[in-house]
Amino acid sequence: MKCIQCNELESNKESGLCDNCEQKELRKINGLLYLPALGLISSCTLGLFDLYTYIDAVVSYFRKTGFISYYAMGAVAFLMIGYVISLGTSWFFFRRKSGIRKIMVINYVIRLLGALYLTVLPILWFQAPFDSYAMRALTGAAVGVLVWIPYFLFSKRIDTVFCK
Repeated sequence: MKCIQCNELESNKESGLCDNCEQKELRKINGLLYLPALGLISSCTLGLFDLYTYIDAVVSYFRKTGFISYYAMGAVAFLMIGYVISLGTSWFFFRRKSGIRKIMVINYVIRLLGALYLTVLPILWFQAPFDSYAMRALTGAAVGVLVWIPYFLFSKRIDTVFCK
């Protein structure tokens, strides 16, 4: 029986693909890797929107009061650093570079620190309410740290897809 993809070589019984096509298929970003890919795409698009919205709020507050707090400057810094790291991580991920493990760990840790800074600190310092935005931000960051960091560190699939 011929390979179902290239129709040239003899196929394996389990997959229907020849060894060459099976190796190509294993190197694709698919399966569980769609979820971090979706997260990276959304962080690149929504991160820019969040950064713009927050800077606009800080500038508006500055025009009214003539004052920018250290917290606001730190929040802008976290959002900018997070956005740049998301862009770099996306580049490494979609180019399938071999240093993806370290970059993804850094990305998820920075996301967690940013979520803590933007949600927990206002609750503690300014008695801000714990709303659905804070819950989503903390949940997303916790999932990144608790699920995706171990996956990227210990999965053999990462070696197959990202290491040439």
